[in-house]
Amino acid sequence: MSQEQGASSIDLIRWTFSINSDHRAAIEAHLSDLGFDVYVQDDSIFTVTWEEPDREVDEVIEEIWALNGEAFEVTQEEFQRLGMHTLTHHADDEAEDEAEAEAEAEDESTQEAS
Repeated sequence: MSQEQGASSIDLIRWTFSINSDHRAAIEAHLSDLGFDVYVQDDSIFTVTWEEPDREVDEVIEEIWALNGEAFEVTQEEFQRLGMHTLTHHADDEAEDEAEAEAEAEDESTQEAS
């Protein structure tokens, strides 16, 4: 699993793996203590997300292998942020849009009545 990685180039890592369910609590606690987001299904299927990795990936995987008592397959996906867009919604804009729509409706009503 030795992959060269630039710590600043990877924004998120997602791992998926299955463990011996007897060691679930220890593995889940360890990963949570490291600040990872941990989701567990059926006491043994883990999905773990690690934002802005700041440690060697191999070290962390070896730590959880040690807690499990044996190695297991880890599927690793790496994500890079290519761009960031922020969409905002302003209540003032919505109020203005509603006022314009009401004014247009009144104009149409007035024209029809004439």
